[in-house]
Amino acid sequence: MEPRNRPAPVFDPNAYLGRLLRPGYLLPAAVVIGALLLAVVVQPGPHQTSAGSDVRVEAVRPSPTPSPATPPPSPTPEPPAPATPEAAPETAVAGARSTPASSPTVDPALLDQPTQCGTLRETAVALSVEQAISGISVRATRAAVYPIDYFTCILVAAGGSESLQLATALRKQETAGMTHVVLIDLWVANGSKLFGQLNLRTAVIAAAGQSYPAVATLGARSELVLGSGQGRNVTLVGAARNTLTEYLGPVTLVIDAPLAGGTPVAGKYQLFLPIP
Repeated sequence: MEPRNRPAPVFDPNAYLGRLLRPGYLLPAAVVIGALLLAVVVQPGPHQTSAGSDVRVEAVRPSPTPSPATPPPSPTPEPPAPATPEAAPETAVAGARSTPASSPTVDPALLDQPTQCGTLRETAVALSVEQAISGISVRATRAAVYPIDYFTCILVAAGGSESLQLATALRKQETAGMTHVVLIDLWVANGSKLFGQLNLRTAVIAAAGQSYPAVATLGARSELVLGSGQGRNVTLVGAARNTLTEYLGPVTLVIDAPLAGGTPVAGKYQLFLPIP
């Protein structure tokens, strides 16, 4: 059997358009085209929402968190001054304070004297004079001599109860005719096996042919007690008279013998001090 020769199909535009215009094709196409047109016409612009309302879009800056205001520092209240009872006025002497004049042990006339003592008026000498009795030795290491009025002025200018009490004692010596004050530094040591006791209250200073009792002891009690192997520094204060010259001259210090273990010892300390 021979195949039939079919004629080639002829494209007819009118027939194709007519087929598209049929209701089966026209209705879906109309829906698609309407949807496209609606999407193009109704699509919101850059400043329009889908509801058609205008909305301004601005960059939102974060608002800084307000820091709490720092209150100004409150001034520190000054502590109230403690109430003190009214005291007698103190006298300022050469940059120092003195004991009130109402002290019963101080001569009030001392506070009225001038405190400008002038240039230094001192005769000082280093010494090494020693004597031992029953293992208890007394060694003079230094001596200094001052005019009595000058040294009293220094004590008043220094101020303090002890200085003024010594100045009062020296004022009495000056009234009695003394012209010089001598300070003797001593080193007292106990080299024995017993405790020793030395009484400086009865010490005597001999100068210019006369003898004078000690006025005061500085740095220790007048009755000095030392255990075995102990030593102590002490300064002996005395007043003497020499109207022939401004210098006092050589001095001999005389001290009673000590007690060794509570027992009196015979003899005396006699230290010759070559003071100019």
